[in-house]
Amino acid sequence: MGASLVRPNRWLRSVRREWQCQRRDHPRRIKSALLIWVVCSASLAGVLAQQRWQLLQQRQSRQGQTDQGLLELRVNSHKITVLDWGHWDPLYAYAGGDDPSFENRELENSSIIQDGQGLLLVDAEQRPLLARGSAIESGLSAELSRCLQGHLKQLAARSRAGQGDRAFGFYCPAAEHSVLGAGTAIRRSGSAGPERGWLLHFSRIERPSYNAAVNQAFSRINASLSSARGQAGIAAAAVSELLPAHQVLTLKPAIPAWQQGWFAAQGILPGWIGVNALVAVAAGGSLLSLRQLRQRDVQLERARRNQLRLLRQELPGPLLSRSELLQTISQLQAEQAQGEQAQSLSNELWIVALQVKVMLFRDAIRQRSEAQNQALAWLGERLQQLEPTRHLALGENNTLLQVIEPLSSEAREEHHQIEQQLQELQLAMADVMQLAVGGILTRLDSNDVTQQLADLALVLSLSESSSGIRHMPEGVADSARELRRQQSRDFHLNRSFETLQDHRYALEPVLEGAGEGWKPAYSEMLFRLPQELEGSISVQELVLALERNQNIHLLDQLMLRRAIALLREPQHADEGLGVNISAVSFGSDQHIKALFAQLRSLPEALRRRLVLEVTETALVNRPELWEQRLQQLRDFGVRIAIDDFGVGYASIAYLFQFKPDFLKLDLSYSQRLHDANVDALVSFLVRYGELNNCGLILEGIETNEQLAYWQQRGVRFFQGYLFRSLNNG
Repeated sequence: MGASLVRPNRWLRSVRREWQCQRRDHPRRIKSALLIWVVCSASLAGVLAQQRWQLLQQRQSRQGQTDQGLLELRVNSHKITVLDWGHWDPLYAYAGGDDPSFENRELENSSIIQDGQGLLLVDAEQRPLLARGSAIESGLSAELSRCLQGHLKQLAARSRAGQGDRAFGFYCPAAEHSVLGAGTAIRRSGSAGPERGWLLHFSRIERPSYNAAVNQAFSRINASLSSARGQAGIAAAAVSELLPAHQVLTLKPAIPAWQQGWFAAQGILPGWIGVNALVAVAAGGSLLSLRQLRQRDVQLERARRNQLRLLRQELPGPLLSRSELLQTISQLQAEQAQGEQAQSLSNELWIVALQVKVMLFRDAIRQRSEAQNQALAWLGERLQQLEPTRHLALGENNTLLQVIEPLSSEAREEHHQIEQQLQELQLAMADVMQLAVGGILTRLDSNDVTQQLADLALVLSLSESSSGIRHMPEGVADSARELRRQQSRDFHLNRSFETLQDHRYALEPVLEGAGEGWKPAYSEMLFRLPQELEGSISVQELVLALERNQNIHLLDQLMLRRAIALLREPQHADEGLGVNISAVSFGSDQHIKALFAQLRSLPEALRRRLVLEVTETALVNRPELWEQRLQQLRDFGVRIAIDDFGVGYASIAYLFQFKPDFLKLDLSYSQRLHDANVDALVSFLVRYGELNNCGLILEGIETNEQLAYWQQRGVRFFQGYLFRSLNNG
């Protein structure tokens, strides 16, 4: 019994000693925890201070870049103005004293001298010729006048250095109204000299037409511009082009570096609290987001499994999932490696990927997903009837994948069988729904099946062909690689075109027969590549790239701006110009509003000389919208031409609905001589044009034989290479 009492006592003593040791170690642990907390807090404070300082730096940098961009935009607008006016023959004549009425005629109501703007001209001897504009009416300060005169002398020096064809931006500070603008030499259009003087076009930093926010931004820019050497900031190259090479204006930071450090230090405590709160909120939000993403993935996976389950119930044979198909192919490869299969098994296996799209379905089917599943089930059932079938699987995006072992090395017979099954399927389901089934038949790539399935999905999704089976024995890797390169190339092309400010063009005349001669109806403006893109891509490739990425409106806007500028030139005062407008631009509310705004600002006489050409294929989609917008254009006085008529599926009824001013028959018709059907169509269109004041234009006229043939049948308007060669001659 004594021994039994000793054991508990020893246990109690050991517990007591352990508790006492823990009691002695408790302050030590508290000190360690406090030390760790202090170190972590100090580290966090340092990190927060560093991050806050970097944030201030980034804000200042972004503000500087924004201000730099605003300056460049303002200066570029002035450059465009001085280049248009400085290289204009009427101004060149005025500078030489040959056109004294120029000032009253051209500047009386001109917008370039209103809204806080000014125009200053000197002759070749730096003698004042003209000083007009609301920025000059209140008088120029002595400081501002000296600055402008200095820039005029710099312009003369640049011209002597062979840079007279360029425009240069400048900035002049003043106590009351600082100005910025651009200058260039006064030259004859298209000539390399000599100069008859120089001109400056400038505007006040704060303009009456700008809203308060914009003027506030330019007031801040005016305060931050500095010419001091060694000044930290962002170079304002746009307004430093008339300064000596060693002198460049800079946009100095609004907050000095030492103040940024002080502000960062002040924000440590609230930042520490905010970071801790943010971490707690972010942790909860992240968990919630992860949960939602997980739920979405679960729902998608559940939908795929449900679709797979429903299809398996409908199909007589087995249907694999995509992962099961990959596992099965891996097993086949393993068997091949072990020598259990015939030689060259990978050459004997082919895979077909079929993508089913339900275009229309009857009201008896409640949902599109139901129609999609029904179409997949019927297609899968027909595919499982084909021999020799190895495996059928459900892929991504309503795609069926089938591995087959063809009877021949080229799988031609299997290709025809699948095509026949698709045609029979579409006919059998025609009373219920309309389908578009596209597919690819190719050899199975045993080296990387996963990548091959991804390539198949990419080629099917980006392919222009939406129906039929493409036979690709050599695989889809090259096509997928080309599509990826095309996407990358399209990206760079679109970025390059977005920054394009100028381009070249060609005018192709549309001529009307008048007695024994010809008179111009109008000239179609054709886009030509700028020099930076010439040789690397064709015009057709660029247009297709812009259309693929929904950026064709950039080309439309560029061409329309150039056409309007050309119509304003005196040498083109009596000419009409035709500009192509894409269906994408005309069908977009945003782009059509911009088009209407441009037309609304033009004089009515100029609008009546403009012809907008739209393709016939564009009219088929949403004809009621096109009818409304074409009528709006007619209300502006703009003439309408339907281009490439006869290529698409527009009916004759569209002629009565849209009532165009010109109808351009596609060149595939004009070159078919002695064709009774074409002759009858042309006779009808000629008679229609006579009754409805619509000129029928035959495109693609290349020979005198074609011209004489169609003239005998009453056609009066022509366009083509024949007339270009005559003009060149």
